[in-house]
Amino acid sequence: MRQVFDLIILFLISGFAFAAEKPADYAFGLPLEASGTEALYEVTLPATVYQGVTRRDLGDVRVFNGAGEVVPHALRARRTDKADAGAQVALTLFALKAAAGANLDGLSINVRRGVSGAVSVDVKSPGAQAPAQDVVGYLIDLSAQERALRAIELEWTALAGFSGRLRVDASDDLSMWRTLVAAAPLLNLEVGGQRLQQKRIELPQVKAKYLRLAWVSDDKNARAELTAASGELAAKMVEAAREWQQFAAAKGAKAGEYIFDLKGLFPVDRLRLELPDANTIAQIEVLVRDQAEQPWRSVTRGVAYRLNRPGGEVVSPEIQVGAASERWWMIRVDQRGGGIGSGMPTLNAGWVPHQLVFAARGAAPFTLAYGNRQVQPGALPIASLIPGYREDTISTVPAAKASAAPTLNVQAAAAQGQKDLGGVVRLKEQVDWKRWTLWGVLGLGVMILGVMAFRLMKQLGATEGARMKDER
Repeated sequence: MRQVFDLIILFLISGFAFAAEKPADYAFGLPLEASGTEALYEVTLPATVYQGVTRRDLGDVRVFNGAGEVVPHALRARRTDKADAGAQVALTLFALKAAAGANLDGLSINVRRGVSGAVSVDVKSPGAQAPAQDVVGYLIDLSAQERALRAIELEWTALAGFSGRLRVDASDDLSMWRTLVAAAPLLNLEVGGQRLQQKRIELPQVKAKYLRLAWVSDDKNARAELTAASGELAAKMVEAAREWQQFAAAKGAKAGEYIFDLKGLFPVDRLRLELPDANTIAQIEVLVRDQAEQPWRSVTRGVAYRLNRPGGEVVSPEIQVGAASERWWMIRVDQRGGGIGSGMPTLNAGWVPHQLVFAARGAAPFTLAYGNRQVQPGALPIASLIPGYREDTISTVPAAKASAAPTLNVQAAAAQGQKDLGGVVRLKEQVDWKRWTLWGVLGLGVMILGVMAFRLMKQLGATEGARMKDER
């Protein structure tokens, strides 16, 4: 009986081993070039991966090491835009001089720009008879800056330490002013050999052409002569770089319908529609579907145009469609006004590729495999693969102690040219022999155990009957 039990265990182990994944289970593969000895690497998925996968969630993507073993991997969340950190820029301070006792709000300020770009500032105090000798404030010209300021940092000269407060006003026309910061503290103190300085003023990120600075107090011990200023530009959201691919149209079943087969599951979020003829304006609808036999799903509507003008053509902007990974796309053109004419349009699809991070477990070379209709998703959550993961610190893994330096780096890996692994047959629906074999082994084990239990019960029954007969 023990031999039969051992045989069942052997069958079960063989079944599970048979179910282990290997590179040949996937249609295609990309060798990964990962130099160095880091633990984690990151690769940007090329277009060939989206053309070879069978799942929109990239669930049929794996990474294998040189021994053909699956290694852990995760997909970063796609970011279609990112914050461009604000740079430091030098600012020019113009001293606003007026007669003693002049009201800053009553000054008439005029900014003049010369042919060479030089800027000069004229200040007039209505009704003033005395010469303009006192510095009552400062002006900063921001008209050339495309972004708002996040903060300004000031330099000054002071014979002794001081502690003062500065008001910051903003204007677009030098006549109407609004207060941005009512009383920002500025410090220049020395105590016990230690110097304490506060030179930075945080600003609300409001776009303005001019800033006006003025000390809140008239006390000369609470003010200094400002000599220089620099500004930190506000962060700006910029779109991530996109991959683009062009697709030709095929005529649909109805007039004005143009169908595009992307031959892949690209995470498309931008479209550029090229119209065949100039001076064309048309209402369009964009539709998608997964399979050729499925109904269409509308994703957006808009206007497409291509117009001649002196100096060049004017074309419609990119069409934003969110993230749609369907293979089949259709542009439906309103036929009023003749549609787009008799020519065929061209579609350019743009997407932000995924970033895949994998653990370099085992020996190289590593292979990115993809394309299998039978498998289930195998990616880990990104926070599980990268301890302490934060989107803005993807390149490092923090150490266990807060005071310690990062212990790991996420290095870049490069994908090489595509090669066949299991071939295109893996992209088709197949009988899952692994699963059925495993269930068959399990079923066989249950049957053998049942027979063993039946025989054991039968033997116990015969023994009990013989004992009762002997007692009589």
